Amino acid sequence: MLRLGNATQTTIIFAMNRVRNLGVLLLVAFGLVAASPAPAVAQREAVDCGGYQGVVCQGYFTDEVGVVDDPQRIEDAISRVVGNYGNPIAVVVVQDSRGANPADFAADLANAWGVGDPAEEDGILVLVSLDERRTEVVTQENISVPGSAIAGSARSFFSAGDFEGGLLAIVGAVEQSLAGNLIDDTDDSTGIPFGYIIALGIAGFFVFSVVGQVVSKRRTARKMRRKERERLIDGDLAGLEPSGADLPRYADFAIEPPAPTDVATSDAVKTLWQIASGSASDETALTSLWSLDLIDVIDRDRLIGTTREPLELRASEERPILENAVQQAADAALSVDIDDDATFASERRKLERLIASLRPHRVAAARRRTGDALLAELTPTPIGHVVTTTLGAGLVEAAPGFPADAPLSASVAEYRAALSEADAKVQRLEDLYERLPQSTARPAIAAALADLEDNTDSAVSRYESVRKALDAKAAGLTADGLDPAAIAALLLMNRNEANTQEFLDAYQGHRDRGFGPAEAVEFALAGLMTDGEVRRARAITERLDLPISITVGLLNRRDDGPEVYEQLRDELAAYTTTESARTIAGVLAMSLEPSQALRRWLEARSALHELGLVGSYADVAAAFGASDPRGPRRFAVAYAAQRRALADSSIDDADRFAPELAHAGTSGQQDSWSGRPIPGGIGSFDPFTFFFHHWVITRGVSDSFGWEPIYRDASWSQDRGSWWGGGGGFGSSGGSSWGGSSWSGGSFGGFGGGGGFSSGGGGGW
Repeated sequence: MLRLGNATQTTIIFAMNRVRNLGVLLLVAFGLVAASPAPAVAQREAVDCGGYQGVVCQGYFTDEVGVVDDPQRIEDAISRVVGNYGNPIAVVVVQDSRGANPADFAADLANAWGVGDPAEEDGILVLVSLDERRTEVVTQENISVPGSAIAGSARSFFSAGDFEGGLLAIVGAVEQSLAGNLIDDTDDSTGIPFGYIIALGIAGFFVFSVVGQVVSKRRTARKMRRKERERLIDGDLAGLEPSGADLPRYADFAIEPPAPTDVATSDAVKTLWQIASGSASDETALTSLWSLDLIDVIDRDRLIGTTREPLELRASEERPILENAVQQAADAALSVDIDDDATFASERRKLERLIASLRPHRVAAARRRTGDALLAELTPTPIGHVVTTTLGAGLVEAAPGFPADAPLSASVAEYRAALSEADAKVQRLEDLYERLPQSTARPAIAAALADLEDNTDSAVSRYESVRKALDAKAAGLTADGLDPAAIAALLLMNRNEANTQEFLDAYQGHRDRGFGPAEAVEFALAGLMTDGEVRRARAITERLDLPISITVGLLNRRDDGPEVYEQLRDELAAYTTTESARTIAGVLAMSLEPSQALRRWLEARSALHELGLVGSYADVAAAFGASDPRGPRRFAVAYAAQRRALADSSIDDADRFAPELAHAGTSGQQDSWSGRPIPGGIGSFDPFTFFFHHWVITRGVSDSFGWEPIYRDASWSQDRGSWWGGGGGFGSSGGSSWGGSSWSGGSFGGFGGGGGFSSGGGGGW
């Protein structure tokens, strides 16, 4: 690094203080703004590509604090760099790091927004935290930039209060690092701030800028062409893989079943268990199972005959030769000079011919392997080789919910009906997942809308109307770290579509009185408007150690609601954990008469335990089963069907909402317990909906209102194939996934949903 004498240093530092503003102008003029002229103050189009801890993504550049007068200028500069190099880049200015280490907060923010490409892993996020006076640079795995040098480029500007100049210097430093012209070789011994050195060198940069842009564009074009060739070759090689139509299925070899016959449900379930263990001998029960599509009888000889590898392929011994030739041909095609399209096309045709010759060998081998796997699952019985169907496996899971002596046909009919309803709800969920942006709140919102009505178009339209009305006035909620989208779902579920302003006024009033965000939300949604109402509810809440919404529900339910709750809580302490007992006692006290509450809960709990469901969350689910108007047994059957439908779906983070989806009372803005419509207006609410949705709103808020320990229950951590799997996407505030915004427009097309960010360095100023 160039080292200067003291006199020279003093002269340069003095000069830099005079030309700092000129340096900024040069940075802007020579490559840090879009090529086309722009107005002095551009109107920046509003976007929302996600949020995290109250920081809402606004595009490539997000200024939470408002330190830049013309954010479009920074946005355009970043957009040009992204266009030239292809790396997703986000630059963010925040007031503080929410109590976290700035580098960790930057990485969490990048992961939450989904900055980067999941395949390329080359995203960059630069965080400027004003309170910590830190600039942090975080990157994905496949990109490395000199974080401290990038941070240092803005140090002098930020120290002088020139944030626009510093941010433009950061963008320029990022561009130079991507071009390979910036190394982390800062040395403070010269006493010259790095930003000043950039300003001095900007004239030299101008000399080479035109040539640099041409080289950069050519490099980018060649990179894109190479990626396109790789995509074409990958597509050709993918043709080697056998498709589903190439492989055998049980349905292809199933023998037509006889006319339906009946046995006791207990006998049928016992035989299904015997089939799973590899031996079953009750011919009557087997025939009944076969006739009702609970098992298939398979033509084993035909399965063997059609899945053996053809003799001519086995005898040819050409497969190893072809496998090697295909790999060599693929390598040869990709090694062709990027400008030689004719040779590439010729090499690709050779590869395609080799693939066509190799594919029959691959298909034959795959059919043999699949056939062997199918044969291994068959159980020999007096009526032939059998395999349990999906319907049969589901019936075994739900079997404890059926009377042992009930005719099998009746149990199958009940389970089919429950499964049909569960499948319909899951189809609505899958449709809603496609329509709603990915976020930590999406499972809760989708579950709410799936129960709102059968027509998902109408449900989304109603939800969007509430969300937009709330968003237009919800800056305070976002700043407080809350989630307006989740609050919109709650307002809609509780028939408060027309009460957004009333809610916001109540919320702001409570915040002005000094209450925290979580308390203010609870007070507003519970209809507590005056200081007297709050004091009364808080006093009872603190005594009972309950969520405020449950306390208000108890008070609204009956005059002695708190006393009934305490009685049930004490009785439940002998059966479940302290946290669960509080919640269960609260919902039972609001839904059932005290004389029947404990008995109904124990019945529902026993039914769920027989299904294999244990733990704190199962105990809470039993409270919902106790209040189901169909009774605990029918709820257990519906719950088993809902779990099966969710396990077979494409959704991997909504399983915890199975109790709500299975509950007979929860739909169409009706009270979960009574089935009657929820009265309109703030303060009238369904406690069931609160339990399942409200906690999502306060993620990241330190206040605990009773249900967090239940959601941390280890029963959610098991394999998704088990009863209690698939709880991803919820829980603590640190794992949100806001990436993949559907917004597009202007120069910003959204981020790709990549993750895996880690610190790349930074510095103070």
